Amino acid sequence: MTTKGWTSQELKVVTDDQTLWTVTEAARLLGPPELPVVTARYLVQLTGMEPQGKRRTTAYGRAGRYARVYRAQDFIEAYEALSQRA
Repeated sequence: MTTKGWTSQELKVVTDDQTLWTVTEAARLLGPPELPVVTARYLVQLTGMEPQGKRRTTAYGRAGRYARVYRAQDFIEAYEALSQRA
């Protein structure tokens, strides 16, 4: 059996930590007024950001999935570098 997509089995579960952002959080917090989510994903791909863990994206007790989280500082530095080139 082949698997598709990514697996998060090796990533540790993290709680709410303001120094770790999901791609969606980065998109919401960066840029005036908001960065498209697809652009935040490109920042991850272009810079080779490594996930620092995973966080639940749904309330406990409800079915859902985890989202990878990355260092907020990595997002900020990548966004600033991109903004300076534009």
